[in-house]
Amino acid sequence: MKKKLNTERGQALILIVLGVVALIGLTGIAVDGSLAYTDRRQAQNAADSAALSGALAYIRGEDMQAAALQAATQNGYANGSETTVTVNQPPVDGPYAGNMQYIQVIIASKVQARFGTVVGLEEINNTVQAISRAKPVTQDNMMFGNAVVALKPDGRGAMKSHGDNDLWVYGGGLFDNSSDRYAFEQIGNSMIHAPNGGVNVVGGLFLNGSIDPATYIQTGVEPVPYPPISLPPTPQCDGPAVQNGNTLSPGYYISNQSFPPRGVDTLNPGIYCVDAMFMVNANDTLEGHDVVIYMMDGNIHWDGGAEINLTAPTWGPFEGLLIYMPLTNDEGIILNGNMDSNLVGTIFAPASDIQLNGIMNTSAYHTQVIGYTVDLIGTAEIVITYNASEQYEAPIPPAVELVQ
Repeated sequence: MKKKLNTERGQALILIVLGVVALIGLTGIAVDGSLAYTDRRQAQNAADSAALSGALAYIRGEDMQAAALQAATQNGYANGSETTVTVNQPPVDGPYAGNMQYIQVIIASKVQARFGTVVGLEEINNTVQAISRAKPVTQDNMMFGNAVVALKPDGRGAMKSHGDNDLWVYGGGLFDNSSDRYAFEQIGNSMIHAPNGGVNVVGGLFLNGSIDPATYIQTGVEPVPYPPISLPPTPQCDGPAVQNGNTLSPGYYISNQSFPPRGVDTLNPGIYCVDAMFMVNANDTLEGHDVVIYMMDGNIHWDGGAEINLTAPTWGPFEGLLIYMPLTNDEGIILNGNMDSNLVGTIFAPASDIQLNGIMNTSAYHTQVIGYTVDLIGTAEIVITYNASEQYEAPIPPAVELVQ
């Protein structure tokens, strides 16, 4: 009986030893697994930082490879024997392979096992990757191809349509950036027709007139930043504008008198840097082709009886830009229609209140009107034809983003 008892005690000891080994193994797996998980997270953060740093350096024209490796090193993953940091532009595999806008960073690291040696596990290998995109400067039509835009970010009536006018917008839509519940106000007997682009409002609408059933309405659309992030470069003029009879040469026009000076009915092609009121009286005529009117200061007021034919440049850095009032000029714009007027190009006045009065000419406004607020008023038709090829394409700044 005693012999049997010793045998049972020996068996128990073996079971206890095996249990201790198993417990140590499980503890080792838990501890080493936690270390591996922590390393993987840290390596991923380092790869993300390296990919973004490389993209930023690439956009700046700096050494992309060096910037990415430096960022990885600063985050604890220097390229060496225990850690390998690989930077590829373009990526060598995946959906972005071969595209030079994308930068791939791969970090392979090793974690020495502390308890895993009990079960034969000497080290744990981690491999992570990050892919960033370096988006270069691009050109695109302003405000997503909308023909009439009010940029005011809040408040009632950022865009209004009132009176008895009929607004016809072809080729584009209307965009109201205000988040107010009554961002867009339609008052009176006005009618809105925008079959191509519809009425797009960040906030809501107050409708007391009519909207063509063919015109769709979208509320709650994504707002755009204000002030705008994409602005034209500042136009430069080489010297003073010079009058020669009834013509005016391009250049600076700084005067207490209105622009253009008395007797001028023709603007020669070029850039006009104006610090004065841009006034065209009833029965006056004004013609200018391939012109940019840069309103450094002063407002714009065109009478309904005036005949105005102005077209923007068709080439160069200001192609499609007809009138530009910078953010520093918040003077108003009043454009009264005329049967014989014709405008081609973008009117961009991000800090200004713009008022458009009716015009009975389907070819009159081949333009894009962008203001802080827009007021559509009058008793006649307002016809705006938006053709992207005739409008200004703004530079979109470069950007970096993490895509994977």
